[in-house]
Amino acid sequence: MTVLTEPRQGSTRRLLLLGLLMLLPLGYFVWRYPLPGNVRPSDLGYLSRYGKPELWAYLGGMAALFCLYLLALRETRRLSPRRALPVVFGWSAFHAGLMGFMFPATAIDIFVYFAYARVFTVFGDNPMAVYAQTYYYDPVIGKLSGEWGYHPSAYGPVWHLISAPISWASGENIPRAVTGYKLLAIVCLLLGGWLIARALAATRPQDAATGALLYLWNPLVLWEVAGNGHNDAVMLVPLLLAYVAWTWRRDVWVLPLLGIAALIKFVAAPLLPVAAVALWRRAGGWPARRRLAVRTGSLGAVALVLGLFPFYDLNAIRTSIADTNTLFVVSPANAIAHLLENTYSVPEVKRWLKIIGWGILAAALAVASGSVWRRPDRLPRASFEVFFVFLMVVTTYFQGWYLVWPLALAALLPWGWPAWRMIAWCAGSMAAYAVWIWVRHYWVPDGTTLLYYGIPTISGLAALLTLAELATHLARRLRTQPGNREHAPEPEAHANRLPQPGGG
Repeated sequence: MTVLTEPRQGSTRRLLLLGLLMLLPLGYFVWRYPLPGNVRPSDLGYLSRYGKPELWAYLGGMAALFCLYLLALRETRRLSPRRALPVVFGWSAFHAGLMGFMFPATAIDIFVYFAYARVFTVFGDNPMAVYAQTYYYDPVIGKLSGEWGYHPSAYGPVWHLISAPISWASGENIPRAVTGYKLLAIVCLLLGGWLIARALAATRPQDAATGALLYLWNPLVLWEVAGNGHNDAVMLVPLLLAYVAWTWRRDVWVLPLLGIAALIKFVAAPLLPVAAVALWRRAGGWPARRRLAVRTGSLGAVALVLGLFPFYDLNAIRTSIADTNTLFVVSPANAIAHLLENTYSVPEVKRWLKIIGWGILAAALAVASGSVWRRPDRLPRASFEVFFVFLMVVTTYFQGWYLVWPLALAALLPWGWPAWRMIAWCAGSMAAYAVWIWVRHYWVPDGTTLLYYGIPTISGLAALLTLAELATHLARRLRTQPGNREHAPEPEAHANRLPQPGGG
């Protein structure tokens, strides 16, 4: 007879202590790279003067944050949500608020937001159709747009509507605009965590605190959203609202909300067909499907009309997406193109790599759609995998803050492989800043050679964990084949086993 032991109980005091200890490395980063007094685009290397002590402080601070984060995740899995959630959200507000005082040290995007907002609010032009540098004489645009001033805005029309009030309120005051964008990012970050908790409360209430903490306390999220002020947390609000609507069976809202997310950042668009298949399948009979199509179509049309205001320029959206797709910078595809440059034409290699990447994404969409057709409840997991494939294979201009998207979806899933894959990817992405800044400055000045160090640092462990999950899944399938049933454990063996965390 197997004797079961009760799982150890968690402690709110330990969780409180872990949140408190996270303030130490976060506080160091704010102290070393302060926002007050720095109002021009700069980077971590310049601000640190490429000092080796700062290199070790950065790596040590990040290592400490990830260790504390993992311990906190472990603690929430032993606590009831009623006890853990107040601590999770209380410290989240402190962590994000503190990082709001850090200078955007590894990205200039927050300044580019302001520059392109002025194209709209000051000059009345469409930022997706007019280069910011068209107005180089503007006192703000001339200072802030940098190289991105020669590209159309990479963001959707709804983002420019959201961004406009900050521009109007800031005038030519750059610190005020930066503060406005940071506040927007922090509020949306906390709102996203709340939406994750709400979605989980309806499906797996025991996981609500763990899911919220997986997103809110993640060091990459704190650095990139609260610290650098990226708008990805803004896009995630309607995206997560869509999955809350799915959980609550408010199906008519799912596609319109995903559409709004795609009009903030176009990357949400691949989730639409998978969600459409799941909704169609779950609707059941044809009368219900017709009602769903009419209501969803009506709401989607309203969202599209409001989202495209005031320009209604679909060609500008197409041009913006096409311009972004021409960029080959930090990606496995770029490294492969450089490896083959002595044998083949680089433009031709890049063209074929693009075709292959989009082909893989199309296959992933087909697999995800087939999965939700068989079981519509798999929609969150299928959406996570679509984002994962998009970033791992298709994206030729990878940036660490893009990981916020699949991380938020992993937070909706049962604890298991998706969470570990995202934790590994986030840790690798933060470690890669040391490669791009200090390793490049001291040891590997050649940018092409640096790719061969940086890309495995970012994605290597996440890719290995993904392969391990696939191998585990395949082995499980082989064990349960009809010819192998004699090797399967007897049903009564499961009765005396504690439930193990699944992979979603």
